[in-house]
Amino acid sequence: MSSANPASSTLPRIRVDRITHVHYQYPSLPNAHKFLLDFGLQVAKETDTQIYYRGFGSQPYIFVAEKSPTSDRKFVGAAWAVVSLEDLENATKLPGASGILNLDDAPGGGKCVVLKDPNGFGVMFVYGQELREVESWPLAEIETNTALVKVRKGQFRRYQPGPSRVHKLGHFGLVVTEENFKKTADWYSATLTLALSDAVFDPKTKDDRMNFFHVDKGLEWTDHHTFFLACAKPGEPAHIHHSSFEVDDMDTQLLGHDWLEKKGWTNCWGVGRHKLGSQIFDYWFDPAGNILEHYSDGDLVNSETPASREPAAFDTIHIWGPNVPLAFLTGKVEDVVRAPNPLTGQPASGIEGAKA
Repeated sequence: MSSANPASSTLPRIRVDRITHVHYQYPSLPNAHKFLLDFGLQVAKETDTQIYYRGFGSQPYIFVAEKSPTSDRKFVGAAWAVVSLEDLENATKLPGASGILNLDDAPGGGKCVVLKDPNGFGVMFVYGQELREVESWPLAEIETNTALVKVRKGQFRRYQPGPSRVHKLGHFGLVVTEENFKKTADWYSATLTLALSDAVFDPKTKDDRMNFFHVDKGLEWTDHHTFFLACAKPGEPAHIHHSSFEVDDMDTQLLGHDWLEKKGWTNCWGVGRHKLGSQIFDYWFDPAGNILEHYSDGDLVNSETPASREPAAFDTIHIWGPNVPLAFLTGKVEDVVRAPNPLTGQPASGIEGAKA
């Protein structure tokens, strides 16, 4: 793993260990809270204007929901845990970076440095957080029987309806303008220790249209992607596409799908399996129109895993599952095509919070 920063002959890349959390602003914090609990997040700390949410993993919080100062929703940014205090100090030397700030009011404490990426999205580097003890769950420890290998003997899977058990924040992705695509990709890979896992290119121009990056930890295995970048359509502004959260397995993922459906929330796309990253996916719209994903069974890579580059095609994005819906491509809840009510034959009605 190279430590040199290609953008500077003197400043090394900031060594990151993992992604820690994403931060969103909501016009209605109570509406967001209802959804996030049904999505499977748990409250770590709550104030009048902010709620910190965690999963069952070691991270003290993985999602920050804040009351928006306006009537609009907003993606504030994402945070990364750095390897050492030296990395945090190096981060203060980046253009536009803050000094070292205390996170006394946040669960887990620690210190941070904040700056903005080329599109104006916040980037936070965090060090010194106090991690949680991972919560165990007996059902998660039971192995799955296959046709030829029967390991589950005298053990029963007896699930109860409810939200998916969210483990951690797995990745987030930005859609940026064509003019800023390469600049943004270069900035993230030059500033943080991220490495390319896969790229998708336009067959006509041969230009990359999507990049998937993993945290470069050398030979240590890590998630296939922690950050992805996609190229916007002409005239489309830079925006967050989605943030993704890992759950135990397909059983708990489908339990969560049923729970969100019964609660009246809007499915964006899923359930299916992606090709690049291989994870089983399930995308949902929150009340403000943001897309959040549950995923399970994703690929792991390391520095010896070759990166691929392939042309964009119908089968590039998924292997099985529903056809790619318009709402996933546009990121707009109003583009969801609702199935008719099977009892009345009438189109399904809208839900609370369907509009941003």
